[in-house]
Amino acid sequence: MRNEVKRECDGFIEYIDRCHTPYHSVTYFSELLEQAGAQRLYEDQEWEIEPDQLYYTVRNGTLLSAFRVSSENMPLEKGFRIAAAHHDVPGFRIKPSVSTVDGGYERLTLEPYGGLIHHGWLDRPLSCAGRIYYNSAIGTDYVDFDLQKPVAIIPSAAIHVASDVNEGAKFDLQTEIRPFVGQPDEGCSEFMRYVADDAGVDEADILSFDMLLYDAAPAEYIGINEEFISSNGLDDCEMAYTLISAITSGEVADNSFVVFIYDHEECGSASDRGAQSSVFTDITERICRKCGYNREDFFRIMSKSVVFSADMAHAAHPSYMQKSDPNTVVYLNKGPVLKINSNQSYASSAAGSAFFKKLCKESGIPYQEFVNRSNMRGGRTIGPMLSALGGVMTVDIGNPMLAMHSVREFGGTTDIYYMKKLFEAFL
Repeated sequence: MRNEVKRECDGFIEYIDRCHTPYHSVTYFSELLEQAGAQRLYEDQEWEIEPDQLYYTVRNGTLLSAFRVSSENMPLEKGFRIAAAHHDVPGFRIKPSVSTVDGGYERLTLEPYGGLIHHGWLDRPLSCAGRIYYNSAIGTDYVDFDLQKPVAIIPSAAIHVASDVNEGAKFDLQTEIRPFVGQPDEGCSEFMRYVADDAGVDEADILSFDMLLYDAAPAEYIGINEEFISSNGLDDCEMAYTLISAITSGEVADNSFVVFIYDHEECGSASDRGAQSSVFTDITERICRKCGYNREDFFRIMSKSVVFSADMAHAAHPSYMQKSDPNTVVYLNKGPVLKINSNQSYASSAAGSAFFKKLCKESGIPYQEFVNRSNMRGGRTIGPMLSALGGVMTVDIGNPMLAMHSVREFGGTTDIYYMKKLFEAFL
């Protein structure tokens, strides 16, 4: 593995092993931004914006936006370069009831989040992270926590009990996907007290929480030459990381840009922190107003702007080639993927595709194209939402991967390096 590729991949692995929730991801990205000289702005305060200064803002703990107005390429001249990704991941969230004790064991009560693959979560050491809101001396406060050790597991039924387990097993998510966390002597639940102690709060003071489970095993290089990465959360934390890494690298192009790292993409983006929220127009128009532009100028700026919607892409799986378009086969480690769908599941137009290809060729970045097999429907990204919301030419891109939405996803190392270089050239 080349030194520059490994350096970028090592950075991603450090991030993904430390950030198991969007809350932790925002904190990590905020630290990177401030190390790069960024100033934080708050939505409820008046903004003062200076050219060439990097700024960022956070909404409700899990949405981060960063921007810079270039004195060389002011928005009214060339528009904004806008890039967006998300950092929420399919998985299981803990219900308000937390756990029950039955059959002599304490087991968690879970709710599925997003379109996850169920069977991969069985027989795997799991940990827990999230945010707790609690009563304090100053009123309602919160703390983020991460247990950082295996505390739960969902044991599968033995093949002697479920003899059809290898014939397409299905699970009752209410009764069968119940992680074991303990065997309390007195039959009383202990998990929430354990979490409260770890977070440094009194269990009796807890008002509410947002807690999820994650694979306790760290991200790993895979392959005889470490060509691959196995990790939770490649979709879409890999795009979120490379985007923030690009704007804090000191190598980013001298354009006026706005970056969004959204939450709740995996469940439809319809929230105050999702891509269907007002934050896209809130931030872009607010920047324009603080730069002295009027409403008419804002419309002119948006007409010149370009959006890169960055979400991971499907590589062709050698065992399931019948599921891919045979004429546009996508491989790991062959560069960023341009995602195209004529029914607008992806927002890439012919004009946007030309923009992307020209940028890649000028920057020496290899690229691939993805279209769905004609008799199959694919996923949907935030691209069409942002394109419609802002009336902006939008290009859907992403890095290729396998095992998308598994508890353990699989991607290429070189692709991480090239995606960062693409964002540097674009922004």
